Amino acid sequence: MIDRQPRVGFYVHYHGLGHKHRTEAILRRLPVPASVVTSRIHDLDWSGPTLKDVIGIDCDNDHVPVRGMQHAKDVSALHYAPLWADSITKRVAQYTRWLDETRPDVMVIDVSAEISMLTRLASIPQIVMRQHGRRDDPAHLAAYEAAHSLLAPFPQSMEDDITPDFVREKTVYLDGFCREQTNETLDPTEETKQNRERPMIVVMFGRGGTGDVHQHLRDAATLVPHADWVVLGKDDNSNAERTPSNLFFAGWQDNPGKWIANASVVVTSAGHNSVMELGHTRCRFIAIAEDRPFEEQIRKAKILSRKRLAIGLTGWPASTQWPALIEEAMLLDPSPWRDVFEHDGASQAAEHIAQVARWSHEARMSGELVTL
Repeated sequence: MIDRQPRVGFYVHYHGLGHKHRTEAILRRLPVPASVVTSRIHDLDWSGPTLKDVIGIDCDNDHVPVRGMQHAKDVSALHYAPLWADSITKRVAQYTRWLDETRPDVMVIDVSAEISMLTRLASIPQIVMRQHGRRDDPAHLAAYEAAHSLLAPFPQSMEDDITPDFVREKTVYLDGFCREQTNETLDPTEETKQNRERPMIVVMFGRGGTGDVHQHLRDAATLVPHADWVVLGKDDNSNAERTPSNLFFAGWQDNPGKWIANASVVVTSAGHNSVMELGHTRCRFIAIAEDRPFEEQIRKAKILSRKRLAIGLTGWPASTQWPALIEEAMLLDPSPWRDVFEHDGASQAAEHIAQVARWSHEARMSGELVTL
């Protein structure tokens, strides 16, 4: 049965929790009922005042035949279409069955070219969430063409110069937003930072990490001995006896904010959520791109450097570069981040999504039909 009021569906990619956090930031501001459809992470706690339910569907990466994977990239308009995968057959049926039963007025796709095309084939309007990166391949362009509009979780000033014109024209640019955003600028410790006897460099990793970087960090701490280096998200490895005295591995931290607030410089990946959270706290930071599909973090690192929002690196630097990099980072001016967070991007996203949902709901309920 179709609801008498507009309803929104969110498809949320299961790879990493950044997509979940971004969706929840929008859900907290969304004024219309919503559902989430996802794989693997549907059993986690989800929040949002208008969130009605979270639906789990099969994962397209589970139990894929080896021979089927040989055909995964046969179709240029799809990123991933292996053959003979029962989990994908079931996933498609589960998703389209839910679309048929629920009839959402708009789906927000974050992110999947395959789900995007399936949604359009099911005759449901969609909004596609964009990401940085080189996304001019046929599958991305087809998903963008299939969308009513695109949401960029960054302002137009952070647009990439390689983005096609038609993509820019369909994009609704958002001011910055992050997981635990407040209306206050989180910069209460600037004087404390300046009065520290020794600068503190905080190196922050997510649960995925960046592979074995222990030697990179030992070399960096050795070459910048006047600073204390604290590593969040990793423990020391078997070569602990070689770790310099100014390098401390703090392991996984559920609340890294207390470390970040007192950091002179933060070193992190160029992932979207890390970048936005550090920008919101007005940190001086170095963003090192990790290897991601479509050069996502490489392109973001270049944009950060171009706008002087951070020191953006396309890979781990040579050890000898660390003294100059730390010095350059400490001279960064964090104030341009004010423009990125001028307004609440999550509220802007929620307003646009609700507007499209109302438009779609009105069109669906108009009752005008034609048979060709």
